Amino acid sequence: QWYQRRVRKQWYQRRVQALSSAVMAKKTGELLCKLRAAMKSQGQLSAYIVPSDDAHMSEYVCEKFLRRGYVSGFTGSAGTAVVLMEKALLWTDGRYFLQAVEQMDENWTLMKAYMPGTPTEEEWLSANLSCNDKVGIDPKTCSIARFKALKKHLCGVGIELVPVEENLVDLVWDNLPSLPDAPVFLHSMTYAGEGVSSKLDHVRNQLKSKLCGSIVLSALDDIAWLYNLRGNDVNYNPVFYSFAVIDQTSSTLYVDESKLSAEIKEYLVNSSTSVKPYETIYSDVKSLEGRVFLPLSTNAAIFQAIDEKSRVVGMSPVQELKAIKNEVELEGMRNCHIRDGAALTEYLHWLQTEVIKPGVVMDEVDVSDKVALIRSKHDKFVSLSFDTISSSGANGAVIHYKPEKGSCLQIDKDDIYLCDSGAQYSDGTTDVTRTVHLGVPSQYQKDCFTRVAMGHIDLAMAVFPPGTKGTCLDCLARRPLWNVGLNYQHGTGHGVGSFLNVHEGPCRISAGNRISKHEMGLKKGMILSNEPGYYESGKFGIRIESLVEVVETSIGPDDGKYLTFSTITMAPLERKLINTELMTSAQVEWVNQYHLTVREKVGALFEELGKSQELKDWLHTMTEPL
Repeated sequence: QWYQRRVRKQWYQRRVQALSSAVMAKKTGELLCKLRAAMKSQGQLSAYIVPSDDAHMSEYVCEKFLRRGYVSGFTGSAGTAVVLMEKALLWTDGRYFLQAVEQMDENWTLMKAYMPGTPTEEEWLSANLSCNDKVGIDPKTCSIARFKALKKHLCGVGIELVPVEENLVDLVWDNLPSLPDAPVFLHSMTYAGEGVSSKLDHVRNQLKSKLCGSIVLSALDDIAWLYNLRGNDVNYNPVFYSFAVIDQTSSTLYVDESKLSAEIKEYLVNSSTSVKPYETIYSDVKSLEGRVFLPLSTNAAIFQAIDEKSRVVGMSPVQELKAIKNEVELEGMRNCHIRDGAALTEYLHWLQTEVIKPGVVMDEVDVSDKVALIRSKHDKFVSLSFDTISSSGANGAVIHYKPEKGSCLQIDKDDIYLCDSGAQYSDGTTDVTRTVHLGVPSQYQKDCFTRVAMGHIDLAMAVFPPGTKGTCLDCLARRPLWNVGLNYQHGTGHGVGSFLNVHEGPCRISAGNRISKHEMGLKKGMILSNEPGYYESGKFGIRIESLVEVVETSIGPDDGKYLTFSTITMAPLERKLINTELMTSAQVEWVNQYHLTVREKVGALFEELGKSQELKDWLHTMTEPL
């Protein structure tokens, strides 16, 4: 019931936002005057950069850190604002060009990032500012790599990059939001599978191997995993704002103590972990002795606070440890995907039986709310794991599309419909995409879908040596499309957390001419997505996404058995979009075996939950052999 109320509230808020956006853009003239005055007071800054990031380089941030949105009016998830004395510029990518134009007033100029002829922020500043000018940025909102790149480019033309300790947007923000005060809660051993002491031992061993005395952790999911704690400070990811410092004898968690119950405080004491205020991390790191390891997600303020000779920067050892799930986490992930698959299957049945009835009119937001509501009724459900991508027809070709009430499309039985959705459960995290057609697809649509499915299957059946980089496997998912001159412009797979971030490094499956030194080879126990697609602008989008577990085969030496993928997502593929004439017998057999598994596992849960015979019969039909 609480989630139903939340869904209704979100629907109302989206409607108000859509109507407000349609009426007028945010007026920023007075706000920019105040910001420019603050820039003058900070040593005559010629420009001030406002990134989208928080101090932890998080994918999702709380309201307090939505500074770029506040100063520009543009609320998209990606972008950088640059304010000068006479101009204000906003860089964002193609997903948000239209939204940015609608939300920004006449004071702002849209810079279409990644488009031919559009310079980067540093390129534009270098070309338009003069030697000895100063550009300011809050180093807490900038990663180490980004800060270094900015500094190198600007200094190369005589422009100084100035770290501004106090965020200037905060100084001019009326009614500045506070940090979230949601309580931190325990992620029990029932779901975690490994205690804090054991995890700290692993981290300390990693520090020894790197010849470092301590490590500063900033990534919120690293900290949540390490201490078996979870929070509710940002949407979708169950994390809480914090830092941590670990050395060979101590462990310190930097967090607002008011968020910790007596039980959590006692738990931390028993874990030999002390607690300090969140903001004191910046002064405390100055006194760290010896070599200090800084993960790539560390912000530039912490980086600068540590002596140059003491800093060691690299991939977080916690990220590496977290990527390989233990057996308890794996069992939780398998189980939550059966419940999630049951929810998605019930949703797909509803789409194909109710939505197409005469007189029924529903749009992309209506059906998105429906799948959220169905999921919320399942055991151990906590929240969604990201904004549902519910896209009909041409909107499906927008890879990261987000429907908004008042501007989205109605569901049309003559169009392809793509739904990319997922949830957080106490025992795991899900992310799944299914593409369906509610009417009669064209032969071309069937052939495109089938080639995406063939790539999905070929990757799922891959056998490879342990430690193989995902970049080496990416072409398997693309080959059926490449064979006819088609492709897709996104990665094929990302890591997924266990009741943590739905996008988790350092493992991935992605195209690239060079393998990143920070990409981790695939190992038994990792969970990744398998999500090839195909998109035709203005027409349709197709994506098939399931999560897979990296498992051992019987092939290879005893000390290094070869690996393959076991699909843990449990939801049927759209039969009417499959053209078996394009497929090999092995691919057809894979679909039949997968559907048999879905029928058995989801069907058993339907029986347990007392679902209707109509739904059970529909599942049986959808999982018949091809």
